Amino acid sequence: MTERIVFPDIEKTLVEFLTTELTTLHDTAKVVTKVPDPRPARMVRVVRNDRRIRMDREDREGRRGASLAMDRPRVVFECSDDSGSGAELLALVRAIVTAAAPGYLGTVWCDYIEDAGEDNITETATAAPRHAFIADMIVRGKVLA
Repeated sequence: MTERIVFPDIEKTLVEFLTTELTTLHDTAKVVTKVPDPRPARMVRVVRNDRRIRMDREDREGRRGASLAMDRPRVVFECSDDSGSGAELLALVRAIVTAAAPGYLGTVWCDYIEDAGEDNITETATAAPRHAFIADMIVRGKVLA
């Protein structure tokens, strides 16, 4: 019988990890996966988005997805700050995330993180400034007993 590998909920893992790291740095940013109502003034939204195109072999050859005991999530970190410091928040989150591998994100082992770049995602309707960065990760799953 083939081993069954269970992969972590990378969004939940990163929300917990970033919340701990930002709290340690005395930062008040709220880390979420869904924007709450009322919306926090300073916020980081973590979203897994494997559909966001990668410019590498996986997209050209259709090799995306989990392999052996490793998952390869693409994660978008959207940062906003009503005081106008969204870019600074992004820089901080980017530094925390890219320095995390190889190592543990909470209880999840992360082999590799590749910074895929920044994106200015300012909302056109409201002109609310938002900044994002994208990271490609390799995280390990666990064998289902």
